Amino acid sequence: MVSLDERLAAVAALVRPNSRVADIGTDHGYLIAWLLLEKKAVFGYACDIHQKPLDKARKTLKSCGLEGCSRLILGDGLSGLLPEQVDDIVIAGMGAETILHILDKAGWQDPGQRFLLQPMSKHQLLRAGLYQRGYEIIQEKAVIAKGIAYTVIQARWCGRVRTVDVFFARTGLLPLSYSAAAEIYLEKQVHALENMAKGLEKSNTKSNNIKEYYKISEKILEILARWKREKG
Repeated sequence: MVSLDERLAAVAALVRPNSRVADIGTDHGYLIAWLLLEKKAVFGYACDIHQKPLDKARKTLKSCGLEGCSRLILGDGLSGLLPEQVDDIVIAGMGAETILHILDKAGWQDPGQRFLLQPMSKHQLLRAGLYQRGYEIIQEKAVIAKGIAYTVIQARWCGRVRTVDVFFARTGLLPLSYSAAAEIYLEKQVHALENMAKGLEKSNTKSNNIKEYYKISEKILEILARWKREKG
């Protein structure tokens, strides 16, 4: 049996049923194997830029008897895939810059596709970068894995280029619905914003960002306070 950790389980939850799924940076191939075994995906592409992870993925898929409904692809990002071959594309466990680079290089523009993105760093850069490139976020969930708060984003290309404010870049869709993981994630954003503001104050820098960071921090604290009241 194949099991997923909290981070990959959150990604899997946003994959649409009966999808053809590509996992970019597949590592051991656990996500593709799990989706196929659970009949959530009808076909899976395990993709990686390095041969060793693909060898591990091959072993995983073979041991599960999934060779007939999966394919291994050695390549950078989405190279080796055609847009019409996949419905849902997973890019997880990478930095925001790397994820955006992969999207830029591919240049796929099919509104019917979904991109399941799980950045390991600079979440705010990813959210802002998606909208600047004509994507929009459809769903977003926070997850806690090994004590660290992450976000999992389901996005699609819509062709509408927009600039998002700092509040949205920092919080995304997470303020729209309560979860314990979202609460922890937003609390960490408050700490990050306050630390940035204090750092600017200590450096005697005259910056409008100081007031903005505190203002956004207060706005997030209001959301957290409301959630606390609603929980009773």
